[in-house]
Amino acid sequence: MTLFFLIAAFLIIPFIEVWILIQVADSTGLFNTIGLLIFLSVIGAWLVRREGLSVFRKAQNELIQGQLPERQILDGLLILFGGVLMLTPGFFTDFIGFCLLFPLSRILFRTILIKRLNSRISNQNSYIRNGRVQWVYSKRQEETIEILETPHREEDD
Repeated sequence: MTLFFLIAAFLIIPFIEVWILIQVADSTGLFNTIGLLIFLSVIGAWLVRREGLSVFRKAQNELIQGQLPERQILDGLLILFGGVLMLTPGFFTDFIGFCLLFPLSRILFRTILIKRLNSRISNQNSYIRNGRVQWVYSKRQEETIEILETPHREEDD
């Protein structure tokens, strides 16, 4: 499923980008379109820097307080992905990149990502052990495991 999605994205997104670029260039002219793309890239770079530093500071504060900065880690990944999308020339990827950079719309993407990760973790082929997700790639369905316990020895005081 993921491979199919990636192939479709790499084939469909460039066609969308070219179509939008042609439409914008037809309306505003070639040099105005290029100028607009450069302007959007500069604004995007500024937003990536601002939001990235903000998330980094929040993560530092949570680490100082002894908490794991889970939300900030996800926000940092979304900001990184938004920055990568801002580097690709085109209005469609810039729009998605801007959505990932703005805090209010990033909440929606973070919620979707958390739900998707939780559904993958709660899958039958995975379980959590020592705080890590362990994936089970076995075709055996019902295998009984015998647990041997050592007898409890009382130590003399």
